Amino acid sequence: MFNFKIKGKFKSEDELINGKQLPDGAIQFKEGDSLQDAFIKGLLIGLPLFVVMIVSMIFRLRNVNYKLEMNIQTGITFATMIIILGILPYVHEFIHGIFYPLSAEKAIWKLQEQGAYFVYCDETVSKERFIVLSIAPAIILGIIPFVGVLIFAESISAACIIATWIVSLIMTVMAIGDFANIYNAIKQVPKGAKVFNYGMHTYWMR
Repeated sequence: MFNFKIKGKFKSEDELINGKQLPDGAIQFKEGDSLQDAFIKGLLIGLPLFVVMIVSMIFRLRNVNYKLEMNIQTGITFATMIIILGILPYVHEFIHGIFYPLSAEKAIWKLQEQGAYFVYCDETVSKERFIVLSIAPAIILGIIPFVGVLIFAESISAACIIATWIVSLIMTVMAIGDFANIYNAIKQVPKGAKVFNYGMHTYWMR
C-alpha cells in the first residue's frame, strides 16, 4: 500500500541515484560532507531537549516516590524493552516514509558501519511536508510516549516508567539527523520551494 522496499546493507550512492540526473536549478543543502557532520549538528540542536527529558523524568520519579523492585515482572518489562528497541528503528523509517506520497517508492537501507537505518525517497515534496516527515518519528516514538509516562506516572510501575523513558529518550536521540534536516530546511529553503533527496544529500529548487 505504501510502496516500501527493504534493501538491506547500503554500499554506495549509485544504489540510490540509479542513473537519475540531478535536475537543473537544484541547490544542495549546506549540510556538511558526511553523515557524521549531520549527526553532530543534530546532536547540538537536540541537546536542550535531551537535557529537559532527563531532568524532568528524574524529578517526576522523585515526586511519585517509586522504588524499583527486582522481580520477574521487572525482568519481563526490561526484556520487552530490549525487543522493542530492536524493532523501533525500522518503525522510525516507516514513519518517515508514510508521509511521502503513497505512490512514491521508499527504500529502507542499513548503514552497516554506523549501525543505523535510513529511508530513501527521491520524490519532490514541499518544504512544510519535508519538515513534518522529518520530525514525525521523534514526536510519535519519542515525545508522545515520554509525555504520556510523565502524565500517568502514578498509574504504572516504576519498571514500566523507566523502560518507557529509556525507549522514548533513545528514539528522540535517534532523530538527531532529522533535527539537522529540519534546521537546514527552515534556514535555507525559501517559502514555496520544493525539497528532495538525491543520493546522500538533500536539495531544494523552486
